[in-house]
Amino acid sequence: MTARPKYSRFFEKQASNRDSTPAPQSSPIATWLAKAMTYSGLMANASQVLMLAVVVVGYFYTVRPVFQKEVVSEDLARLQLEQRKLQHQMEGQAESLLAGEAKNKDLADQRASIEKQIVTLNQKVGDAEKSARDAMLRAQRATAEAKTAESTLAGLQAQHYGLKVQSLLGQTALPSSMTHVLNRSASTLPFAVFKDEKAGSIAQKLQSLELRPLDLAKSTLSQLQEQARKNSRAPSAAIDALLARNYEKGMIEHTQDLICPTPAYADWQSAFQSAVQASEGNIRDCVRESWADRVTREGWSPSDIRNLQKTDYWKQLESSFNASCKLSYSYLMRTAFEDAWKKADEACDERRMYVNQLVMGTPFKLRLKEFTVVTPPSTEDIAKLFRNRNTKEPAAQL
Repeated sequence: MTARPKYSRFFEKQASNRDSTPAPQSSPIATWLAKAMTYSGLMANASQVLMLAVVVVGYFYTVRPVFQKEVVSEDLARLQLEQRKLQHQMEGQAESLLAGEAKNKDLADQRASIEKQIVTLNQKVGDAEKSARDAMLRAQRATAEAKTAESTLAGLQAQHYGLKVQSLLGQTALPSSMTHVLNRSASTLPFAVFKDEKAGSIAQKLQSLELRPLDLAKSTLSQLQEQARKNSRAPSAAIDALLARNYEKGMIEHTQDLICPTPAYADWQSAFQSAVQASEGNIRDCVRESWADRVTREGWSPSDIRNLQKTDYWKQLESSFNASCKLSYSYLMRTAFEDAWKKADEACDERRMYVNQLVMGTPFKLRLKEFTVVTPPSTEDIAKLFRNRNTKEPAAQL
């Protein structure tokens, strides 16, 4: 039961007295005190209830969380201790596992080493057996070679004597590279290329002059290989085959030294055609200079010149001057182009002459000329040379 307030009996007794006795006339102060007493009791009860609620709320929001936090902290500490213990156990097991793996690896290495030793021993046994068989075969071959050595030596001596006789009589065959160089027809030589009437075929003619050192080396290699095939049963077969192989090897190693840069044939043809077309002006100037020299040398006056111009002698002189100037210009122009072409082809021509020395790696006494780009003479160069043809100064280098 809920406890009664301590003034409840007093109020009940007062109420019963009021019921049993006639109600006296109450004063305002007494009424106010009675109400105050009633409200104070209610407020006291309400404060107790509120205090109880505050205590309950404080328990749930302060005491209980703190208690739960302590419980969780204790559990966490216990779990951490267990985790450390398990971690130590795992580390110990990992070290044991690594030690086991290292031991297994050592055992595997020992096993592989033993197997390798066994294989090596088996191979040595096989090699020893093979060496014994090879020694027997070599002994048999040596016996057979010893029997044929005398006949082979006699054949080589006879061949060597034959070569000496051929060299003495001048009958030694030239290398095919030299044969190609010597057998070039006269129509392909430079002095037969630069002609006024063949100005349109200069490029074709110059291209026919092209004889690459690499092609000469290939020709010589074919000759050596053919000779080795023909002499395959001769005593010198091995030497001929060795020479062909070494020549082929040297040709591959020195390929870059055997390749000449390709000239611009079209530029040479165009330059020559331009020089031919510019001949008329140069010839006119030449004829004018010839007339001036003749007039000065003969001491002709203007009246003498006018009289001579009406005669056939004047026409004959003019025709003679014209022909002489044409011949001089043509000769100087061809000579300039021939000299320039020889200079442009000089390095390559040197390699043609020494192609076999290059392939076989024979040392040179002189250093080979470097490849240079030589341009054909221009119309200005030809005109300058033509103007200076009668001077004693050396001609300008083109």
